[in-house]
Amino acid sequence: MTETEQTADVGTETTAQNGSRRGIALLLLLLISLLALLRSSYTISTYYYSSIDDIKSASIVIPLVANYSTSISAKTTSETHQIISSESLPIYLIDASNINHTNIAASTWGDIAPHWNRTAQFSNLLSLATTVSSLPNQYNNKLKSKKRRQIILIHCGPKVGSTTLRKACKTNLERTCPQINVTAYTNGRERRARAPAGYFGGDRLISVMSECVDTYYFCVNQITVMDLLPSTTATDESDIVTRAGMTQNVEYIHLFPFRNYNDWVRSAIKQQYDRAGEKGCLAAKMLWDDGKCQHYRMEIDIRKYSRVDLDRFQDGVVRRMNQLKERGGEEEHTLLLYLHRDLQQAMEELSTTYHMPMLPGTGATLKGKRREGTCNESLVEQYHECFSDELMEFRWDLPENQIIKRVRG
Repeated sequence: MTETEQTADVGTETTAQNGSRRGIALLLLLLISLLALLRSSYTISTYYYSSIDDIKSASIVIPLVANYSTSISAKTTSETHQIISSESLPIYLIDASNINHTNIAASTWGDIAPHWNRTAQFSNLLSLATTVSSLPNQYNNKLKSKKRRQIILIHCGPKVGSTTLRKACKTNLERTCPQINVTAYTNGRERRARAPAGYFGGDRLISVMSECVDTYYFCVNQITVMDLLPSTTATDESDIVTRAGMTQNVEYIHLFPFRNYNDWVRSAIKQQYDRAGEKGCLAAKMLWDDGKCQHYRMEIDIRKYSRVDLDRFQDGVVRRMNQLKERGGEEEHTLLLYLHRDLQQAMEELSTTYHMPMLPGTGATLKGKRREGTCNESLVEQYHECFSDELMEFRWDLPENQIIKRVRG
């Protein structure tokens, strides 16, 4: 073989080796890219499916605690200490439509609120929620050495069973906390409303809850989360410390009623007729005539409708949670929604979940029979023209929408 031929063979071999190396390198690079893509896909899939599994499993229904994430879809990242928002605030719905079994569904205020309009039925809200195994009771299950007192606050409003609830809570309070029987009627507003002690919130409610340690159920009306905190005008420092400490060691379980808005309006207007006949109708009409559209202090007041009441309360809870988180504290609130005519089944579910005695008297229908007749249909239309456009975006911050609680002796 000539020298020229030998040189050509070496060049050919070198070129082949270089090409082989480049091919191997490209193949390795392709494999690495493929592995990275698969890993990314697996991570996304794992997060997605773990979130869905969380919703369906018994362990996902954690209570609203300041140090935990409240987004139902992101409970796998509960240690991120994210800012709580109304959109992610958990709402649990008690579904008693099945006569054989009460179901629990979980959603968020951000999902429910846009659909709770004038025509919404409870079934519409349930369709937005995911069925879970039970109501949240995780805190006391996990930290048995530091159990919190569980208090059920039943948020009452007109035309959703408040007469039955006021009587039930009043009777229960007298039975479980006899030491306050003497003082239960010293508050004139409670006496006129035939309401239990603490019904209108504030320091009165805090004192009753603090004193009645064997009482689980408290009926309240139009309160905000600030009604659960010591008054800034209190002068007894030891009392302030005691009350503040109590809020840190309580799991508040809030029960709100649902009733279709249009149905509620008609029932509330009829109540004016039931009370005073045509004079009751005229009293409401005079407030709404000529575009005045003034709020009525009786039942037919949009501020007392449960959607508006719950919206105001949840806003306060969110603010409270974020303030506490900034200070390294915590407080626990669980918000439940039930169909107003299913009160008895809702109370049975609470009793079973939280191992409490039943609230006696919730099966009664004290206003089941009402007089014949109602106000003219034009009054219903007049009410809607004045107020119903505000339902979805009610402005509590406006002076004319504030509720002034007058407590007279």
